[in-house]
Amino acid sequence: MEPVIELVSTGDEVLTGLITDTNAGWLSQLLLEQGWQVRRRFTVGDDKADLVELFEQRSHHADLVIVNGGLGPTSDDISAEAMADAAGVPLELNQHWLDVMEQKYASRNRAMPKSNSKQAMLPQGSELVDNPVGTACGFAVKLNRAIFFFTPGVPSELKKMMTDEILPRMRRQLGQNGHSQVRRFFLFGLSESGLSDKLDSLTWPSGVTLGYRANLPTIELKLIIETDNADIIAIAEAQLLAQVGTHLVARDEMNFAASLGPKLLDRDLMVFEDASGGRLTDTISTITREFEGHYLAGLPDEALDLANWLQASARPMTLAIGAQGPQGVPVALKTEQGCQVQTLQMHFRDPLSQRRLLAFAALDMLRRHLANETVMVDYDILPCSERVTLSA
Repeated sequence: MEPVIELVSTGDEVLTGLITDTNAGWLSQLLLEQGWQVRRRFTVGDDKADLVELFEQRSHHADLVIVNGGLGPTSDDISAEAMADAAGVPLELNQHWLDVMEQKYASRNRAMPKSNSKQAMLPQGSELVDNPVGTACGFAVKLNRAIFFFTPGVPSELKKMMTDEILPRMRRQLGQNGHSQVRRFFLFGLSESGLSDKLDSLTWPSGVTLGYRANLPTIELKLIIETDNADIIAIAEAQLLAQVGTHLVARDEMNFAASLGPKLLDRDLMVFEDASGGRLTDTISTITREFEGHYLAGLPDEALDLANWLQASARPMTLAIGAQGPQGVPVALKTEQGCQVQTLQMHFRDPLSQRRLLAFAALDMLRRHLANETVMVDYDILPCSERVTLSA
């Protein structure tokens, strides 16, 4: 049976929105990638009675609860005290962690403030969870049905503790791997609603569900798999790939440096851009250093004019993004075989979004060429008003 995993975020600043709770999202995604899907998430302010009530309640319904925040040295950091009250045990000094904190301060030639000693007061019977980064140790407590893991709110500390300390404990307690596996597919050019229309109406094998995450300029599509049947998994993946076609730009991780970088070695690549405002050059610089980039104002704003300009002046492999014109923005790829240009219409008012989409469209043309795919295709999110092809 799938374990019931829940998350609790604490703190008035999180509850009121003064701080965006990025930790909960990161935790949910991390656990999903490990095969465990979070069932519920809760947010509670710095009120001990509310925390005690929630801990006691969730201890009867969850198998594992990760509590984030409230482990600092100040008076409003009350997670440990609330857990002790919920479990009906006192707080007691963990001498080992007190020594660790004192050593950390001594290594910086500083005296430890008296308030930090509070961070070594843990519920009686709890298991210490090491924090090599900061002064707030974590701890684990078993209460009724649930195991509670308490973690600090500082993201860098949380991430280190989850990776090094808590995930290994979870594998021992819940099984080496979760009951789920996740396969991730990154798509460009399709809209989330268009994808939903295509995919949600299909019949998916038992044990397979879909997940969507729009993150401009791509959409991340997940197959969440709760079966070990290899044939079922293969059927689901084949059905997905048949629907998204060549709009798939990456699997597992969105990393153009890994996929395009090796293919651009020893290529004499040149880049010209206008409407993308230097975004294309910046992006390609993270993929390869083997190129020459130019950010120019006044490039042609029509497909044919840009194609002729590139044929006359550019190297055999050139990416170009022209100026904004009445029909849109021409985006071009010139190779030894000729020049292909498509004029894309922009419907995003945000200038940064426009530049990111244009740069990605140009990179997608290059990706398609290097993969021997059709270079110019229809994009739901970037309608094409004109296409031009000139042979070399």
